[in-house]
Amino acid sequence: MKKVLLLFFLIISFSSTSQELVKDIYGYSKIYKAEGKSQDEIHKLVKEWIGKNFKSPEEITLYDEKDKIIIQNKFKMSPRILQTFQNTTSNYRVSGKILFFIVDNKFRLEMHLEDLYSFDGKKGDPNSHWEIPSNQIDENFVKKLLLAGYLNVKQFSGFSVFDIEQKGDKKSKKATKYVAKEMKKGVYFNRIRKVAADLNTEVSSVYNSVDEHFKNAVKEDW
Repeated sequence: MKKVLLLFFLIISFSSTSQELVKDIYGYSKIYKAEGKSQDEIHKLVKEWIGKNFKSPEEITLYDEKDKIIIQNKFKMSPRILQTFQNTTSNYRVSGKILFFIVDNKFRLEMHLEDLYSFDGKKGDPNSHWEIPSNQIDENFVKKLLLAGYLNVKQFSGFSVFDIEQKGDKKSKKATKYVAKEMKKGVYFNRIRKVAADLNTEVSSVYNSVDEHFKNAVKEDW
């Protein structure tokens, strides 16, 4: 009977929505409901979670007030060096911030990512590869990555992806052949998919860790 009451208490005292992708913040968001917990109590529990999960909380804390906490976050899977079948090297780096927005009885946790993709030493635009954080990797996306990287490295001035697909001159044929060979082997495609999967696994582990921390706090109160 006590176990049944404890389970009931946990359900009505702490719950959370599903983790959502939010392109506008280039990251993720989730709402946690902690019924009966004041803003100050939630703030304290968030600080406890940070202390348990980061070696130097003071160094990574960017903002700390009762209604909001912001900390820097580094990912274990970054940087990731990726090599194509044809030995071209690319690099994916990602870091970001974890933000807690706190009010009485609930808080929202957002993760804002800052990523950068480089192909053979040529940097792309930051936060311009949403398919990786959103884990929506398909052949079309990887083809564009390879083609854009090849064009940038080879410095085909005046050429666009559309030009390459439409023109039949020597340069366009080289680029098309390069991409076709990579896609056929599938090495790079699979490696990009793994990068996206590893990133999302690490993100989910943060949200799950916060879940567990607050559930355990509710148990202790009971």
